[in-house]
Amino acid sequence: MRSLSDDRGSVLLLGAGLVAVCLLALVVMVDASAAFLQRRQLLAIADGAALAGAQAIDLPAYYENGASAATRLEPAGVPRRVRAHVTRAGAVDGLVIDSVLSDGRQVLVALSSPLRLPFLSGLFPGRIRVESRAQLAYRDGSPEPGPYP
Repeated sequence: MRSLSDDRGSVLLLGAGLVAVCLLALVVMVDASAAFLQRRQLLAIADGAALAGAQAIDLPAYYENGASAATRLEPAGVPRRVRAHVTRAGAVDGLVIDSVLSDGRQVLVALSSPLRLPFLSGLFPGRIRVESRAQLAYRDGSPEPGPYP
């Protein structure tokens, strides 16, 4: 007869527990990596859109005054350029432009997209939201000093 303190079979139980913990760690790592990569992709699109919006300068004022601190962004051109950039770069399903704000010198673009996780998407239904800012800035036109004399 076997005694109650016999350890046979406990290694199998510990091994099954270790496999379960390793699989859970792998699932969490894969989902965290997928969320991070999706956020980076969305941020790259937002950065490009903000830069595209910051290039929508007011051309009549630019031609009248030249490139100076008085040059401003065209209010109607900024959202149009942002939308055009996001449409061209729209590799993310469900991508939404939450806001495009401009004060004539800066552009703030906010984008969001549904969070898509490979394994645990049912546990974390939500959206990833990113913001990016670009600023219109001109140099005075004088050549910058080079690294060599």
